[in-house]
Amino acid sequence: MSTDAVKHPYFPRDTYLPHYKPNINTISELLGLFFGLVAVLIVILWLSTKRKSTGVRIKICWFVSCGFIHTILEGYFGVYHATLAGEQTFLAQMWKEYGKGDSRYISGDVCMVAMESITAFVDGPLCFLTAAAFMFQQGARYRFVLQLAVSICQLYGDTLYFSTEILEGFKHSEMWHPLHFWFYFFFLNILWIIIPSINILDAFISLCRAQETADKANPQKRNKTKKVK
Repeated sequence: MSTDAVKHPYFPRDTYLPHYKPNINTISELLGLFFGLVAVLIVILWLSTKRKSTGVRIKICWFVSCGFIHTILEGYFGVYHATLAGEQTFLAQMWKEYGKGDSRYISGDVCMVAMESITAFVDGPLCFLTAAAFMFQQGARYRFVLQLAVSICQLYGDTLYFSTEILEGFKHSEMWHPLHFWFYFFFLNILWIIIPSINILDAFISLCRAQETADKANPQKRNKTKKVK
């Protein structure tokens, strides 16, 4: 094994990263700024939507936060995945830190590049559209359709993310490490399993109720549909 192959903190230890440069910012600086910005965004959204119900305010905060994370953070990876291991921009350093929990992002794994590109450029805009549908009356009729669509996309992407790493034997991080494995790899991603699942169920129930109401309001149309069947 070449000594050049292990001059980085990632697993497997023989991952070849000749362009890698250590971060110049500390973990606390990176995580503090990132989560601080997300917290400020949520507070602003929460205060600016006080006329909405609690459930709607939570959804707006969730989808706008997802939109920014998908388009900005994951979009950066999609564009600069081939060179970010040697860059020192804030977003590149964020990915280099997160890569300690999943080195596929540092080595430019093709599955991650494809998945994150779709997440950034499809899921991201969909999240903003969904939030707008809940925020503004003009888009209200589409809100649960958009919620269902984007939540299915998120759930599918994160299921693929976990399943591919399971099939590869968790070889891209230090197993059971409290920060790198449990927080970066598991906790930060399981959120996109749990919350989209809840949103899918919520949208399904709401759409079923809307269809039931429409059927009751148009009994003749419903009877014609039955006859056709």
